[in-house]
Amino acid sequence: MCGRYTLYSDKKVIENQFEVTVADEDLIRPDYNAAPSSVRPVVLIKGTQDRVMGALKWGLVPPFVKDLSDWKPLINARSETVNEKPSFRKAFQRKRCIVPANGFYEWKDFGNGNKIPFYIRLLDQDLFGMAGIHESHTSEDGSELHTFAILTTTSNSLMQPLHDRMPVILRRDDYNVWLNPVQPRPEMLQSLLTPYPTENMSTYKVSTEVNNARNSGPELINPKLK
Repeated sequence: MCGRYTLYSDKKVIENQFEVTVADEDLIRPDYNAAPSSVRPVVLIKGTQDRVMGALKWGLVPPFVKDLSDWKPLINARSETVNEKPSFRKAFQRKRCIVPANGFYEWKDFGNGNKIPFYIRLLDQDLFGMAGIHESHTSEDGSELHTFAILTTTSNSLMQPLHDRMPVILRRDDYNVWLNPVQPRPEMLQSLLTPYPTENMSTYKVSTEVNNARNSGPELINPKLK
């Protein structure tokens, strides 16, 4: 799964990577512990072709939800069934997005309640995009809520000892296909939702300070040597 991640690249790097203009720099201020329910920068298509950087809440809420107080937001969506589940199907078909990140965390369960956090990053690039879907929900009072979820796939051999799921990391060459609002063939989209190559990733143990979502400084991604 993906329950915490980092984003700390500067404005120019983000704009270049995702071919988008960042109008609000507060949205991309460094965060070394992005957590569910927070508002995050997400790349999506406005209209038919223009990429924009949106401010969306992490935890997808489908339009059909009647009572928000009785709904648990969905932070992840399984890529294998995303085109089948009612909560995700329409978003997968028409509202795909990219979630910028520099790395993400996963916890390894050693038993007896002992879970140790690990930080995972790419070796071939510092900034990358995770596959996402987004939705808009309108309440009875007319207020709108814009949310997203991150797609997951089976873990590669690096991630397997930590968890059996990992976020879908898109290749840069696939951004246009993924964001295309005119629905490509489902099999074409599914071909993008594969584990990132093990040889291009690394992981190491970090401090349990990351367990607290209020902590968000750069020291969180420092290797824990003991």
